[in-house]
Amino acid sequence: MMIVQIDKMSAPSSRERAQRLYEKNIELEKNRRRSAQARVPSDPNAWQQMRENYEAIILEDHAFSEQHNIEYALWQLHYKRIEELRAHYSAAVSSAGSNTSQGVKVPPRPDRLTKIRLQFKTFLSEATGFYHDLILKIRAKYGLPFGYFSDDSESQIVMDKDGKKSTDIKKGLVSCHRCLIYLGDLARYKGLYGDGDSKSREYAAASSYYLQAASIWSSSGNPHHQLAILASYSGDELGAVYRYFRSLAVDNPFSTARDNLIVAFEKNRHNYSQLPGDVKAPLVKEPAVRLSGKDRGKAEAKLASKETNMEPNAAREKASGVQDAFKSFCIRFVRLNGILFTRTSLETFADVLSLVSHDLCELLSSGPEEELNFGTDAAENALLLVRMVSILVFTVYNLKRESDGQTYAEIVQRTALLQNAFVAVFELMRHVVERCSQLRDVSSSYTLPAILVFLEWLACCPDVAVAGSDVDEKQSMTRSLFWKHCISFLNKILSIRTMGIGDDEDETCFFNMSRYEGETENCLALSEDFELRGFLPLVPAHTILDFSRKRSFISEGDKEKKARVKRILAAGKALANVIRVDQKNVCFDS
Repeated sequence: MMIVQIDKMSAPSSRERAQRLYEKNIELEKNRRRSAQARVPSDPNAWQQMRENYEAIILEDHAFSEQHNIEYALWQLHYKRIEELRAHYSAAVSSAGSNTSQGVKVPPRPDRLTKIRLQFKTFLSEATGFYHDLILKIRAKYGLPFGYFSDDSESQIVMDKDGKKSTDIKKGLVSCHRCLIYLGDLARYKGLYGDGDSKSREYAAASSYYLQAASIWSSSGNPHHQLAILASYSGDELGAVYRYFRSLAVDNPFSTARDNLIVAFEKNRHNYSQLPGDVKAPLVKEPAVRLSGKDRGKAEAKLASKETNMEPNAAREKASGVQDAFKSFCIRFVRLNGILFTRTSLETFADVLSLVSHDLCELLSSGPEEELNFGTDAAENALLLVRMVSILVFTVYNLKRESDGQTYAEIVQRTALLQNAFVAVFELMRHVVERCSQLRDVSSSYTLPAILVFLEWLACCPDVAVAGSDVDEKQSMTRSLFWKHCISFLNKILSIRTMGIGDDEDETCFFNMSRYEGETENCLALSEDFELRGFLPLVPAHTILDFSRKRSFISEGDKEKKARVKRILAAGKALANVIRVDQKNVCFDS
């Protein structure tokens, strides 16, 4: 019995084992640097040993690992190797290009590039396997069952009655969150050095890893920052800015997102300057034909005979016109928000807003049926508008929170910026609300998710919904027009009796502003809620939602449509208590 006790006392603790491994890695790194300085080969097994030691520390002592940032050190170990391989590849490409440009006759060596690329891909694939294995080990250590990753992981942590288990689960999820980001980076590097379909596949895999990381820890800005980088690869300026904004509008913003966002806005400024000037042409140009009386009959006969042949051309022309208009809209919309974020070229704001407003109206189209001009299907259109309104919301949110410690000049500038931001958000959302009101089937419109996001944000922020005493005439008129169209829209929503809006079994989320957060339990989380989970301006609206079931715009049914309409009406009820239109109170008569 005494011998066993002595053995227990002599066995090193987890902290001691972690400390020894950490010191061993410090020594291995010193040896590697000495070898590099002396330009002699280093121990080929040292890198593998360091990786194993870091992995052991992570699994041995979480507190020690966090204290010494071991997970990041482990990634840096991989990243340094990635940088070395990228440098070798770039040097080989440059060498081949230099020899060709100088007319030097050297034997072609495509095998060298192929060999380096293969070596690079092999390393990335092996590292991917390592991180997948590490996730499995972390899951086993903290008791995370297979498939535990879900959009409701955070809620499950909060609801867990076992305090220790809850803490362990949180530790495990955060570690898995980081591993997923590293897996996304590895896939992204594979895509950068891939070809054709493989490039697209790897980028899609990277996006999937980043989105999974965001879903299990929505308060982190890191995955959104990486998604912004992916969006920039494809030239998706609006998508990149949306993700950069998301990486800033969380509890744990990503440190370099603001700097990278400014770079993105500068690139957009250049692209904006390349657009044609104040051109407000329709999406499809109608041919102008003027005929005399005697020629009209012949012309009509010719047109009739060619009508069938012209239809495909007209369709292609329309599709091309829509694509061009959408591209211009995205560039101008990003420029609009770039002016407010960078606080430069403010004198151009009104002109840019006019162009953006015109483009948006053109893309929203007119008539009783919707046209899918923001994407290939209704889901893409809905998502684009949700991201658009989120960018506008963050622009206002960002300006409102930057008020502490400012000089008088900065306060004056901020006031002017806020005036412009409010004009932009209320004017553009007026067009969306007005367009939705014109539709035959309002309840199925792809504009509803964006409208819900906007109205719930206003319901969360009565100081935004209600104009202050310092508003200028332009903002006052813009707000008034928005609320007139919004009331008309809400009245049309109320007229949809087939949706069962008047049922009493579902209490509304925002019936009373003073009881905003506690009015409803387990309110159905919709696609737009999952998309914007963790987005600080909307956190108050999300605290009462049930995120236990993942939903997407593609798979929505009547239940989701009903829930969305009810929540829009609920937000409308809350806003009716605080807003006034033309000096008149708004009455919600249910």
